[in-house]
Amino acid sequence: AAACAVAFALASGSGVPSVELPGGVMMPMLAFGSYPGSFKQGCTVAESVRQWLALGGRHIDTANNYGTQPDVGEAMKAAGVPRSEIFLTTKIPGPIGKQQTIDMIMNVSLPQLGVDYLDLVLIHKPCIEKDLFPNKCGAAEHAERVDTWEGVLELKRLGKIRAAGVSNFDADQLATLVAASGVTP
Repeated sequence: AAACAVAFALASGSGVPSVELPGGVMMPMLAFGSYPGSFKQGCTVAESVRQWLALGGRHIDTANNYGTQPDVGEAMKAAGVPRSEIFLTTKIPGPIGKQQTIDMIMNVSLPQLGVDYLDLVLIHKPCIEKDLFPNKCGAAEHAERVDTWEGVLELKRLGKIRAAGVSNFDADQLATLVAASGVTP
């Protein structure tokens, strides 16, 4: 098989540094991304993730809209690394609302990944329309962002995710979530 995962050495005892997320969740700072456009010819997502885990990597990043969650789940199962040793991040699309957020994680992400919980769920982008990516919607869609954030927080309350966050939000968009919920991503 092709060498698909970037080899890295973990010095004895030092490992990859971690950062503490809100709520005390420790996240390894080095992650393997499963965006399909990142792989060279001949490398599959499943084989690359399996190699990453075999090399000692323990943080995997995926997203619902990458279409790679089933491959990541397959690789995790095949690698035989205990789930408790893997930090698993996934992302939901931009503002989709509370119930759709809960449904997507419970009925799509968790089953596709073959896990009972996720370590981190991010709202991937603040704007609904792709042509407004990354953050050209500004203050528009505020209600949709807050509703989606409430869905992520509900999943945390249910114990289905350990940490919640956002990606590609500007400072004002982030502040609106904090103001509405009292919870910092």
